[in-house]
Amino acid sequence: MKKQVAEISKEITFEAAHYLHNPQWDRVKNLEVFRKCAGYRKDDPKASHYPHGHSYRLAVTVQGPIQEDTGFVADFRVLKEILQREVYGRFDHRFINKEVEPFKNDQHFQPTAENMARVIWQLLEPFLKKEKVRMVQVTLWETPDSSAVFKGNSKG
Repeated sequence: MKKQVAEISKEITFEAAHYLHNPQWDRVKNLEVFRKCAGYRKDDPKASHYPHGHSYRLAVTVQGPIQEDTGFVADFRVLKEILQREVYGRFDHRFINKEVEPFKNDQHFQPTAENMARVIWQLLEPFLKKEKVRMVQVTLWETPDSSAVFKGNSKG
């Protein structure tokens, strides 16, 4: 009998702070493009690189065959442990621009939801391959109604 394939998702939440700032632009352009996320304060011309925080929600979807002996694609407990270690442990209560690789060492790499989803994919992929599942997508909500979806190297 051919193995049946299914997708499963696991979610976690974490708290983190960031700002968006292109060092090649002046204060005016950064405020124009990134608005309140630019790390500047309109009422204080000397203020710069001030973070703001988000309650992020992350969903990771994987695909694989349903195992005959367990009925699982993967054990949710194992997925949670990987997400806790590789994402929560790295991002929770951190100032992303200053504390989280690769953002802290590349001021041109913006810690947007899109880039964070891509980085999270790269962090998780080797661990999920060991679980014999294929990553389908990473969805990262920066706010309850704003999210980014990253699907790896898919052409879609």
